[in-house]
Amino acid sequence: MNTFHRGASLLALGAALMLPGALHAQAAPVPADAAQSEGSELADIVITAQRVTQSAQKAGLPIDVVSPLEMRQQLVTRAEDLSRTSPALAAVGGAGGTTTFYLRGVGNNTVNAYSDPAIAFNYDGVYIGRPSSTSGMFYDLARVEVLKGPQGSLYGRNATGGAINVIPIKPKIGKQEGDVSVGYGNFNWITAQGALNLPVGEKAAFRIAGNLSSHDGFLSDGSGSQREYGARAQFYAEPTAQLDLRLAADYAHQGGASATGYYIGSANLTFGPSGPPSWSYTPTGFDPRQGTGDPKSQALLATRFLSSAGRAGAVQDGKPSNDNDYWGVTGEVNYKTDAGTLTIQPAWREANIDYRFTGIFREAGSKEKDRQGSIEARWAGKAGPSLDYLIGGMYFDEKINATASYNQWTLSPYQQFSTHTKSWAGFGKLTVHPTEALSLTAAGRYTSDSKSFNGTSNVYILFCGNPALGNSCPTLPLMPLAGSGAATESFYASAGIPVTSVPLFVLPPAAGGSQTAPFVLKSPIVINSSRKDDKFTYRLAAQYDLSPRNMIYASFETGYHSGGFSFARGLESYEPETLKAYTIGSKNRFLDNKLQVNVEGFIWKYRNQQFSQFGYDLGNPPSTVLLTRNIGTSSIKGVDIDVEYQATRNTTLSGSLQYLDTSYDSFTYFVPNQGLSPNTSCGYSPTTQTTPGGSILAVYRIDCSGRPAFNAPEWSFTINGQQSIPLGETKLVLGAGTRYRSSTYSSADYLPFLMGKANFVTTLSATLAQVDDRWSVTAYVFNLTDSQRLAGATANSGNLFVANAEQPRTFGVRAGLRF
Repeated sequence: MNTFHRGASLLALGAALMLPGALHAQAAPVPADAAQSEGSELADIVITAQRVTQSAQKAGLPIDVVSPLEMRQQLVTRAEDLSRTSPALAAVGGAGGTTTFYLRGVGNNTVNAYSDPAIAFNYDGVYIGRPSSTSGMFYDLARVEVLKGPQGSLYGRNATGGAINVIPIKPKIGKQEGDVSVGYGNFNWITAQGALNLPVGEKAAFRIAGNLSSHDGFLSDGSGSQREYGARAQFYAEPTAQLDLRLAADYAHQGGASATGYYIGSANLTFGPSGPPSWSYTPTGFDPRQGTGDPKSQALLATRFLSSAGRAGAVQDGKPSNDNDYWGVTGEVNYKTDAGTLTIQPAWREANIDYRFTGIFREAGSKEKDRQGSIEARWAGKAGPSLDYLIGGMYFDEKINATASYNQWTLSPYQQFSTHTKSWAGFGKLTVHPTEALSLTAAGRYTSDSKSFNGTSNVYILFCGNPALGNSCPTLPLMPLAGSGAATESFYASAGIPVTSVPLFVLPPAAGGSQTAPFVLKSPIVINSSRKDDKFTYRLAAQYDLSPRNMIYASFETGYHSGGFSFARGLESYEPETLKAYTIGSKNRFLDNKLQVNVEGFIWKYRNQQFSQFGYDLGNPPSTVLLTRNIGTSSIKGVDIDVEYQATRNTTLSGSLQYLDTSYDSFTYFVPNQGLSPNTSCGYSPTTQTTPGGSILAVYRIDCSGRPAFNAPEWSFTINGQQSIPLGETKLVLGAGTRYRSSTYSSADYLPFLMGKANFVTTLSATLAQVDDRWSVTAYVFNLTDSQRLAGATANSGNLFVANAEQPRTFGVRAGLRF
């Protein structure tokens, strides 16, 4: 460990144990941006993470609970913003509202409609299958639960690394109340939220809530803008003492435009007097807010030589945009008897998605129709004073119809496909209490997944001629912004350039061959396949209560992520991944319930990891496509510490620290050998692979074994504090906090200039409020030092690296009223 990391670790540990902050995992919910507690003790947080209602401090599992107050402080308006609230969680926003989650290095780049996330996202108790359908939910919430570690027994498939539960506030019988808040900030950021709770007689209630978030682009080309709004309505009734019913419906619209990114640097070939050429890197010096559509960025792009087309002069004239609609209906029935409680929850959700984006492309986009239906039934009961049990079953059915295109100037796939997923599961949990203080739990789940994929990807590749001849085609038209493959063919036919499914160049004339150029190669990829995966996952746990406020626990659990498909020759499908987790922890309250200290140690074994990236398939010639493959195994171990201290009635300090030690035990993949060495810092060696057509393809075997896991900082912590100052009938509440994350990698080449460097993000706020929080006015600054950490980068066809950065400094005011 170097000096900086050693110093940072000591600072983090001391801060987490002595001063902490963030009003984070175990923070008590409050109605406004005001003091956390009316008394001088810490309040309990009630969770439902284990499908039963219990205190977070009594649950023997690692969990972060994010309060509504913290979500306001951290400006959480999208799923990707949740990474600001939990040191264990990394979330990256992508095109079209997609969000990629990583939890302690476990995750996957789920940026298309045929890849599944490794972190289960559940909204109002319903599993959300698409990472593009997590928008428009973050308002009028009771809490967000972040479960750390595999959740195979109760949450099943695609919960390899954990689960995120977004839980709305339910209607309240007998209460007529409401709240509204509005805000304005830089980037012309307008926010508004409101909720109204109305009693319906003596045994029912209705609640309606809505939100709006709109801001201009964070980047100079106008991209990175947000235009989102949504609404939620719920009806809740208790017809009898044993029966309660709830029906909920929600709708959200996502507009604006995804960020294009910025050019961080270029990869260039350096030719020496002898031997093969080598790669060098030249930074651009561009500001992270200078989007790729900016005139200065366009001028740089135009200078880059596109070898396949034999020319320079590329232009990025695509326009990013989002036009996405989401809606859903959820029902919940609870029937209580002396023997136990029956819960049934059916749900239906749809999404109509239409988005365009640029980044490494001239333009790319997707249109999707996503539909999912699910139903879960469970029975929770007791068999005597020493035995608790839960049994249940779940069915999930998802259909997706989509078209997509990815124009890369010299290569353009046009995809049309449909997928269908059916998943059945049965689960159960048994907890035995041999003594009053000791609990032993065994839980298991059997999951059966069936997937089908039917689609065609017509890949068009532009060739100037045989690269061995060094041909130049300065006037060759680049791939047009066409809406289909047929339009592309018509464009080149009118230009007199042939489109063929067979390469038109063979050996150079000096070797007795001939050449015809330029031409466009049409290379179709057709997949009509299905697969079935079955898995039994389980959890074994023990918990011992040392006192009413102190306990220790240990567990072993397994997780499972189903296999799937990719539009890539020779890599059309990939296998399931699994994870085994060993956990030991302790949860404690000290000093008359004023100090909370929770500690967790863990060891995870990740097997057959799925990894999605833009890479080469095994075609001849190979195509650059977004593909998912199994890359190997990794070991993840670490320590997590959460501390909260109610120092006085008006002073709250809290914080979280996580240390991670991650390493890929095996991590290999392949790229074509086209006479140039691969641009990577990992080891590599030449070899061959057989293509689906039987040809022998020269490739490099890239070996990144021993490297750290993606999006897994070695050190991460939050330190925040809040002080309330009484002012007669009002109060002034001052908040300050910072989040630190050490450096991370997010791409498989592990190039040092693409590393996300360590940084701090600091937030300040001041709130003037009525003592009873009936009204409040807050001024805030997020990311005080304007530290924009690199969040990932990929090279385009001109070997320019397009990077994305975290949100810049924002500031503003918001006002709230309760009635």
